[in-house]
Amino acid sequence: MARIQRRVPAAGRPVAAKRAAAAGPGTSDGRRVKRKVPLKHLVRFTRLLATLSEAGLPVLRNLNILSDQWPPGRFRDTVLDAADMVEEGQPLSDALGQHPEVFDELFVNMARAGEAGGVLDQVLNRLADFMESSQALRDRTRSAMVYPVVILIVALGVITGLLVGVIPKFAELFQDMDIELPTPTVVLIKISEFLQAHWYLLLLPVVFYLVYQLAYFRSYGFRRWNHSWWLKLPGLGRLMKTGQISRFASTFGTLVASGVPHLRAFDIVRGALTNEVYRETIDSVQEEVREGESISAALETTGRFDDVVVSMVEVGEETGELDRMCLRVGNNYETNYARALDVMVKLLEPIMLLIMAALVGLIAFAMFLPLFKLLEQFGQQAG
Repeated sequence: MARIQRRVPAAGRPVAAKRAAAAGPGTSDGRRVKRKVPLKHLVRFTRLLATLSEAGLPVLRNLNILSDQWPPGRFRDTVLDAADMVEEGQPLSDALGQHPEVFDELFVNMARAGEAGGVLDQVLNRLADFMESSQALRDRTRSAMVYPVVILIVALGVITGLLVGVIPKFAELFQDMDIELPTPTVVLIKISEFLQAHWYLLLLPVVFYLVYQLAYFRSYGFRRWNHSWWLKLPGLGRLMKTGQISRFASTFGTLVASGVPHLRAFDIVRGALTNEVYRETIDSVQEEVREGESISAALETTGRFDDVVVSMVEVGEETGELDRMCLRVGNNYETNYARALDVMVKLLEPIMLLIMAALVGLIAFAMFLPLFKLLEQFGQQAG
């Protein structure tokens, strides 16, 4: 049986060190851990484990049963390795925590809370619901961006093909005809000649993208500035804020409902967020709560959460239903996010098509304008 190298869980680091880390989503201490298995496998595993646990079967037997549900590979080896550790006497949460590339902090801590409260099956079902909702929202976001990106790539390809491949042939034709060219045609031919002479400039978008990606993942300062800049954009910035608030509320509510302590929940929520500005905001909220401030007051102080969120959290703290209020906020903002995303994509698609059509039309007009003038001259001579 293939064995997976076990990892010793890192000791908790103070918030000051955590803030100084080149943070990346995945862990509370700033270390980016990329999931090595598809999320659909993890959701299915969680559902099945919850069902077996609800039936009263021992954890070790459950893991052995579930290991046979997957073909040989990383995920099956992970489940088998966790079963071995459970057989050695370790709790399920500790066994799963040895594989952060498969089971993140959210999963491990909720499993630990479920074990402590004797409600592992309920916690696992709640976790599966949360993961399915998060995956659906993520897939919706990605699918919404596919069409605009494809349109942009096609538009750039068509315009580049016209400038480099078609316009030079028209330029040769006009030169043979020895006619005076209108200004739009001359400008277009000059642009075409410039691109042919400096063809390497066509690679600039690719180079820019690679440099951007390198700076984004290697530099915390650049990533922080980038996230802050996106949040300031009209329309899109509001959409991103809604997405981060939805993720915060849903994750925090799920953790609190599962029995995870508030301060620990903030650590996990921080790792679940994708925007550095909001991750720093959670650090600030956690510090104020640690000093004795209420969660609602700490959220209000940051200025990153609107009155609805603050009021709902305040009501949850007063009534002892913080988890329900947070989950309600998360569901509401998730719905608003999906609706705003659909509207934005529906507006973006025709706008991009119109821009593409306008650019291609201008190029065609500039190229055929000399021919129209030539036909007009022929008509005048014939008359």
